[in-house]
Amino acid sequence: MKRFAIFADNLFAHEVLHFLSGVGMFFLMYRLFGKYSLSLVAFFAGILIDIDHYFEGLIYNRFKINWIFNTYPHTFWQKYGRMTILFHSWELLFLILVLGEIFNLEPLAIAVVVPCILHLSLDNLIYSGFRKMPVLQYFFLFRLYHKFDYKILCPGNTDTGN
Repeated sequence: MKRFAIFADNLFAHEVLHFLSGVGMFFLMYRLFGKYSLSLVAFFAGILIDIDHYFEGLIYNRFKINWIFNTYPHTFWQKYGRMTILFHSWELLFLILVLGEIFNLEPLAIAVVVPCILHLSLDNLIYSGFRKMPVLQYFFLFRLYHKFDYKILCPGNTDTGN
């Protein structure tokens, strides 16, 4: 099991895992719906969910773009003491499904939600297993209840700087 710790410890390995899961989602959605457009949506949804990390980094670093190149990713959460990661929320996926039903866009909603479910599931397994993050970490209401406190949300990261 320790050999899978690379996905928690190495950002490149972690992102490659998400990329490969996005490729898998591309083919799954094509098989389900037979549309390349929905397949591309699925591929990008599973990867671009991580954009919330960069939004928070930009805010913490006062919108200076160069932080991306000279700061190890995610250390700003430790320095800031807060972590919101708005797109990493099970509640948001439920909302997308409801909106897809209301606006008669179920295939599009599914193409967004299914890859995000895989993404959040992988993150949850990796970080709760190797970084001791709470299993409920990816519920927005859980993070809100704990006031987005990094020390509570990431107890396994407080001494590593990662």
